[in-house]
Amino acid sequence: MSPDTARFVPLCYNNPMVKAASNKVRDIALRRLRAEDISQVIEIEKEAFSPLWVGTQFKRDLNNRYACYLVAYTVQEADSDSPPLATNQTPEDSSLWGRMLKTVQGVVKREGDSGGPDSNLAGYVGLWFQGNEAHITEIAVREALRGQGIGELLLIGSVRASVEYGSSVVTLETRISNFVAQRLYEKYGFRTAGIRKGYYSDNREDAIIMTTSPIHAVDYQKLFAELQEAYLSRVREICIED
Repeated sequence: MSPDTARFVPLCYNNPMVKAASNKVRDIALRRLRAEDISQVIEIEKEAFSPLWVGTQFKRDLNNRYACYLVAYTVQEADSDSPPLATNQTPEDSSLWGRMLKTVQGVVKREGDSGGPDSNLAGYVGLWFQGNEAHITEIAVREALRGQGIGELLLIGSVRASVEYGSSVVTLETRISNFVAQRLYEKYGFRTAGIRKGYYSDNREDAIIMTTSPIHAVDYQKLFAELQEAYLSRVREICIED
């Protein structure tokens, strides 16, 4: 799929204590898309983007060195025996953060990408690397699992993968009316860079082009580290709340 056909659904983190209606989510983790994930990812894509859904060639892109897809999956409380986190742990040395992002590091090199149990996929994100830019083509979360910060974790994984790949900036498009998504992107340092007129075919709505400042710069890395630490703190609250 060309990055020019990027599609987005609203991303939100309304309440750090919110859980799925039927299951208590203890851990959320990211890893690279595998062939066996594709059927679930197509379900999520179709749910998120209907009636505009046209289908992404995920199988074709598995071996495309200029494309990167990450999936988020949920681990239920009964499946994890990890102890509560110490309050002084940092994002890089905490066991929870390590599990959440254990295969995002090295993701563009396709390392740590095999084996493991079947996963219940909660969402996914697509990235295309073009020159010095990393372009987020689509982010989607299962409707039943929205509002739990999964979209934010996918965004974090996207920026980390972009840093590792060596991209200078991260870009995306979002609907001009999607204020929830815009607030999240602005929080992570994205700023409006332009408008694509009539970008969305369903109603000819304009798209806002958003881009970060240089992601390797000291100021951006400081902001990104603070945001990751804040995210981890919210997830820790989910883990220990009764």
